[in-house]
Amino acid sequence: MQNVVTVCVDEKKNMDIAGRICHRSLCEAQKFLDMNQLLLKIESVFDRVKYPAASMEHRVFGKSLKVQQEKRDHEMGKIAKEHSPGKKATFVVQVQCRQNATWQGQVVWSEKNEVKHFRSALELIRLIDSATQAEEV
Repeated sequence: MQNVVTVCVDEKKNMDIAGRICHRSLCEAQKFLDMNQLLLKIESVFDRVKYPAASMEHRVFGKSLKVQQEKRDHEMGKIAKEHSPGKKATFVVQVQCRQNATWQGQVVWSEKNEVKHFRSALELIRLIDSATQAEEV
């Protein structure tokens, strides 16, 4: 499915996580070093496959969004490879729509087989953070 991204959390330092995202349009997992990179990489995947469609255009400083998108497209492949689960946790994120400049959907915490719905990217961040905190205890 085009709107599903797997987030593999490999480490947690203080209040931030690092790991990999996997999507069927990527030739290999894309690494992220913090939550900001995670969200930007997922957004980039959805922009690239044009699904789920964004209801708003992004506003940016500097270079046009089209130039940035061409650079991202160059970095991404065509067919996803198998991925290993995260060392700390693994989440399957299904974004059902991108409205009001954020995401709405559901996330599955794979290790616990727990499903939660989210109404914004911030709420998704909080869910992932709470799950990775629970793993540390």
